[in-house]
Amino acid sequence: MHLIIAEKNISANRIAQILAGNEKVKATKDGNVSTYSFNTKTVVGLKGHVVEVDFEPGYTNWRSEVHTPRSLIDAGTVKKPTEKKIVNIIQKLSKKADLVTIATDYDTEGELIGKEAYELVRAVNPTVRINRARFSAITPAEIRSAFENLTDLDFALAAAGEARQLVDLMWGASLTRFISLAARRGGTNILSVGRVQSPTLAMIVEREREIENFVPQTYWMLSLATEKDGVPVEARHTAGRFTDHEAALAAEAGTKEPLVVTDVKEGQKTDRAPTPFDTTTFIVAASRLGLSAANAMRIAEDLYMNGYISYPRTDNTVYPKSLNLNGILDTLKGGVFDADVAWVQQNRRPVPTRGKKESTDHPPIHPAGAATREALGQDRWKVYELVVRRFLATLSPDATWATTKCLFDASGEPYTATGGRLLYAGWRRVYPYSEAKENLLPVFAPGERLPIKAVNLEEKQTQPPARFSQSRLIQVMEELGLGTKSTRHEVIGKLVSRRYVEGNPLRPTLVGRAVIDALDNHAETITEPEMTRTLEEHMQLIKESQRSREDVVTESREMLHRVFDKLEENEKEIGTEIMEQTAEEHTVGPCPACGHDLRIRHIGVSQFIGCTGYPECRFNISLPGSTWGKAIRIDEVCEKHGLSHVRLIRKGARPWDIGCPLCSHIASNVEALQMMPSMNDDLMHRLHAHHIYTVSEIAGMQPEDLANAIGAGTDEATELAREAEDALEVLRRRSELRKFIRKIVPPRKGRSHAKIIKSLLEQGIGDIHALSLAEPAAVKKAGIPEATGTELLEAARGLCNERALREAGVPAVSLKKYQAGGVASPDDFCYLPIPYLASKTGINPETVYKHVDMVCGHLGRPAPAKISKASFERGRKELLEVPGIGEATVDRLYLAGIYDARTLRTADPEEVSSITGIPKTRLHDYITHLK
Repeated sequence: MHLIIAEKNISANRIAQILAGNEKVKATKDGNVSTYSFNTKTVVGLKGHVVEVDFEPGYTNWRSEVHTPRSLIDAGTVKKPTEKKIVNIIQKLSKKADLVTIATDYDTEGELIGKEAYELVRAVNPTVRINRARFSAITPAEIRSAFENLTDLDFALAAAGEARQLVDLMWGASLTRFISLAARRGGTNILSVGRVQSPTLAMIVEREREIENFVPQTYWMLSLATEKDGVPVEARHTAGRFTDHEAALAAEAGTKEPLVVTDVKEGQKTDRAPTPFDTTTFIVAASRLGLSAANAMRIAEDLYMNGYISYPRTDNTVYPKSLNLNGILDTLKGGVFDADVAWVQQNRRPVPTRGKKESTDHPPIHPAGAATREALGQDRWKVYELVVRRFLATLSPDATWATTKCLFDASGEPYTATGGRLLYAGWRRVYPYSEAKENLLPVFAPGERLPIKAVNLEEKQTQPPARFSQSRLIQVMEELGLGTKSTRHEVIGKLVSRRYVEGNPLRPTLVGRAVIDALDNHAETITEPEMTRTLEEHMQLIKESQRSREDVVTESREMLHRVFDKLEENEKEIGTEIMEQTAEEHTVGPCPACGHDLRIRHIGVSQFIGCTGYPECRFNISLPGSTWGKAIRIDEVCEKHGLSHVRLIRKGARPWDIGCPLCSHIASNVEALQMMPSMNDDLMHRLHAHHIYTVSEIAGMQPEDLANAIGAGTDEATELAREAEDALEVLRRRSELRKFIRKIVPPRKGRSHAKIIKSLLEQGIGDIHALSLAEPAAVKKAGIPEATGTELLEAARGLCNERALREAGVPAVSLKKYQAGGVASPDDFCYLPIPYLASKTGINPETVYKHVDMVCGHLGRPAPAKISKASFERGRKELLEVPGIGEATVDRLYLAGIYDARTLRTADPEEVSSITGIPKTRLHDYITHLK
């Protein structure tokens, strides 16, 4: 068998379909892992890395005195599977294989993934032949060519990837652990530090410092307005910026008619067509379409896997001679780009444009297959079209502009105006992403005199440097040698997800600044790009077989030990600096009750805003649980309360802006306060004036304290507290109803739990007991389908019955037996005969009587007569001795209260028959026998 291992399932399927040609591909699943077989070949996809590098056992305890953060630098590492099912399938198939082909992406990461697969194969089949297929697009031509020209794994390239893995692990784990422990942060609040991440964050922080420290300089711009043949023209003073106000005023005063044209220069300018896309230029172009770096790469990866574009992780900006450009153009014919392709073929430039970077691993990003808008959807089509049009632009002729520069004299003051007109659109015809702005001037001739319509002296100020956009940051990272084409967008994503930066353009958060400030002060090596750039250069030497993996990893360990020498010397100062700065991150403003700081607190899944004056001040504001999103402070401040607004953020969901937490707290508790009969606007105002906002606060206060707060008597305050307790009980029942419904009724689009609860409340159903008594029409009106509504009502009745029986005193163990026997409601206990209950549950009839007596007493109903265990057992024997009565008939007779010969002899056959379903004639026979 020939086993082919691809990087992902989607590429495995596509490779199989291409190689199979006209043969049918058999897709099978083994433990949710798909394989694709045809002829003697089987293709299976990985899930990227299916094994990971981790420290050997013993290093999981962060607070270990033996395995300190520094010890991680020299700790041993092991490889362990992260996708056990895939690993098992790979090794199961490898045992049967006589040839294995690695068909992962061809770059450092893909080669390392391929080497991991190589090692999994070798572990179970040491002698099997293993080769490598290299391709830049998953298209029929590329894949067939790759499998016709198989080669060997590039172990040097894989070694570079392994070195990066080990270096990033030791730097990230040791530094993250050290900084987090120093700042006393744990759990979900750890402070992540990384080899590439930290210098990148430092650039964002440094830019923010530049913006904050920027001192604007005032300057003046002088212009005039004129016209010719009704066409308005603006001319600017040739001095450009005036930094001297007096000189600007003098030039303004000297600008007088006549305005004379002194010179006219006309020319042409070539507008070069853009160069092919590498990863960075692609991300920059995609950002102009509103796509984040991570999203652009995610979509590009998907398009590559499906054969629409070439491999999107490339540093190459020069098409290789082997790339069939004509074939790509032919592929694009017949669709929406047909006219553009035809134009390019007719007007094609002799040689495609080329950028400054040229490599041999992959060509620039280019289209690989035809697609339609309908097949791809909006975002994928947007990226696909961008790639297609960029490719067409690189084959198109340059654009040409006609330029005009006019010089004017206004009584000795020199002015100029420039114009531009697009003579030949060239590449701009097929690439509309770069706007061509024309500025058309009238035809001027030297010596012409023109009117001066207005003179404008405008005061301006220099602006601070702009914050980094994601795309611009990636460009700077590339220039500084930070990260790789495959990881730069991921690094930015981590900074955002860890809340070190926010917004677009990017700005650092308080915690992001705190970490960088502490590192800058005590271990600047971590935040400077030189160390990371040096390691990247040395990893490149591994690819070229000029250095070994072990050599570079050892060098990295030595670097990191020097960093720790500084860190450990200043551990206390680092922790103090971060804690002092990050305290502000959680502070939302002054406590309205005592003036101390209010801070966001996270305890497990609970979160609230509490006063730092606790326990003297117990003021707090409740927040939704962290399952709705982690609460963070944002910059907007409430004008009324002076508190920062709060936002809930959760991965994969839109942020939830709560706004001012106190405004939200007050608004969310008004309805509950209004449930109290005595509540009115005046009373509510008095309560709020004393920072009392909830019914729970009112219920928990001593009557004297409440009376003083609202300016009322103790009796009135006592009554108010009782009303608050009643309201709390109603709220508790509503909350219980809400949780109960959430468990049973799944949310659907347009059918939220909030809408269901609102509808039920409007129908007077405010707790589970009321729900148990509701009609099916009521739950249907609330938007619950009939089947789910039936399930909901049955569950509510079951729960209420269980509670009633427990309240009556039926023990939990016995209750389970009753429920198993189909005895569920209090009515069952009151109306079903004791013999029947004992028979169905296996409980002693004397114990059954005790339970029935408790339930009947609880409901105020009379209890039946007691039956002893002895009489019950004796009676069963008596009944079984009657001809024609067996075990099944006895159990049916129990339902009518017949448990011995006496109760059968005195029974009414007609009544017993209606209860048990036993024919009257048979009952007459039983009774006649006894008489």
